[in-house]
Amino acid sequence: MRTKHIYLIKHGETEENLQGIHQGQAVGGRLSERGRNDIRAVGNGLAATGITVDQMLVSPMSRCRESAALLTAVLRPTDVRVDERLAAKNSGHLGGRPRELAASEAARHGVPIHQLRTPGGESSEDVQARYVDLWNQVHTGPHRTTVLVGHGGGIACLLLWLTGNGFDRYLQHVPGSAGVTWVEADDTASHIRLMNVPAASLPSLLDPRTAR
Repeated sequence: MRTKHIYLIKHGETEENLQGIHQGQAVGGRLSERGRNDIRAVGNGLAATGITVDQMLVSPMSRCRESAALLTAVLRPTDVRVDERLAAKNSGHLGGRPRELAASEAARHGVPIHQLRTPGGESSEDVQARYVDLWNQVHTGPHRTTVLVGHGGGIACLLLWLTGNGFDRYLQHVPGSAGVTWVEADDTASHIRLMNVPAASLPSLLDPRTAR
């Protein structure tokens, strides 16, 4: 199998991020001015290497679709599709509310926060399962270079799986807004070349050899 190049990109900062709101699936989100600028910088940084994107898969949430549109303008992927497996965590009644409520709810139920599943919602383990399912499909699929535009929580869950870490290391794997991870994958292993790099640092870490 040829080496695959898979880029994980978190959506840009949103107005709701600035308000400390846990968006989940309850709030689509609107990119802030900084969020738009950061995503443009990511797109320009990758485009400068001459990268050829075969496919871009995008979360259905509006904050990711807006980010993907900005990336598409410069990267011009061959195929762009929404994939429900990249969606934000369904946090049930906690969606659209202050972030600290999830920790309080987990403590009240006496469960680790990654196992908290609100009625009709998902746990972080559920999110990990669907992100891993998509990863396995992309890893074994025909496309050489894929960009996945998703959410901090989902990307962190996938990185935990890729690195063999447990959820006790979750916070260390959450990307900042517009953070970029680059993974090379072949038949034998996946190699993380860059992990959760902020937009401002990306140009100094990429060069034309990155282009695929």
